[in-house]
Amino acid sequence: MLFDLRPKARREDLFDFDEKLGRLTKLLGDSRTRLIAVKGLRRTGKTSLILTALNSIGSPYAFIDVREVVRSRRGLYMALERAINDLLRLRSPVTAELRRALEAVRGVRVAGLEVSLSWGRDRPTMSELLRELDEAASRVGVRLPLVIDEAQRLVGPIGHEVWNALAHAYDFLEGLVIVLSGSEVGVLEGVLGDPGSPLYGRAYAEVNTRRLSDRESLEFLRRGFREVGVSVPEAELEEAVRELDGVVGWLTYYGYERSIGGKNLEEVVREAVALARRELEEFMATRASGRYRTVLRLLASGVRGWGDLKRELERREGREVSDRALHEVLGALRRHSIVDERLEFTDPIVRRAAEVI
Repeated sequence: MLFDLRPKARREDLFDFDEKLGRLTKLLGDSRTRLIAVKGLRRTGKTSLILTALNSIGSPYAFIDVREVVRSRRGLYMALERAINDLLRLRSPVTAELRRALEAVRGVRVAGLEVSLSWGRDRPTMSELLRELDEAASRVGVRLPLVIDEAQRLVGPIGHEVWNALAHAYDFLEGLVIVLSGSEVGVLEGVLGDPGSPLYGRAYAEVNTRRLSDRESLEFLRRGFREVGVSVPEAELEEAVRELDGVVGWLTYYGYERSIGGKNLEEVVREAVALARRELEEFMATRASGRYRTVLRLLASGVRGWGDLKRELERREGREVSDRALHEVLGALRRHSIVDERLEFTDPIVRRAAEVI
């Protein structure tokens, strides 16, 4: 169903991604591929694309979901534990081999189809866990996709630990193919292209998601409403296309709320703005939020030029602001894909949220 809010996992539920799906499926099946980066703005279908490709090749996979920021070892090992348990439930030859192998690993407790990982002193290293995944896959003659969804959210020393383990896996564990997805494109590119990153210099294939065109957005809504048997005036659909600007996640959210909850476009946009505002607040939580808040409001009001931004920021703060300080703020907004190189918001709903933040 097109308006299902959960990530899609079946080809028939994935709208107009034939080219990207074909490329990703081919890369997953190519023994020369060691690392794949799936990039795209938030809510443009990266997770759905990955899950559908994985299901289309019929291989078991390990899917590590780090959409919540992982800052502690406990958080990392809980994410790893969930991924391993999801893999074990698939009941394939790989999972049978993996379950037997994990029983001998320090810090891992196996009970039936469930494992629990210690994150204390007796914890297994991530490299040890990846080695067991690799050996289990190799023993049954398959390559196991290892997916880290929203990989850029692995930050600080914990993130560095993960990147070190992945660099080792890239170099030595041929039974694994690594898939990293990221919506904060500049941050993910830093992980792959920064000389200080453990993954620097490793060749990788890239798949990019995109916004839908106005024509595609309109067809998506028409088809989705036909599926659920709801009639919506064409004028409302066209207005929704203008408001949501091809972001398939917002189009899906509108379609779901309009058909299931009976809400109108204005109500859905208001709820979407509230969600985007919470996400901006989360982004600012570890930063100088007052300055970021001011800059976001200025950008949302149409102030774009460097001189105009700096002058207005100084007026509102009542003090001089260095070029370096403003550069750091704008650089962070770009790296996290909140604005593009022209300082335009990448998502119309986020722009609205910035107006009221």
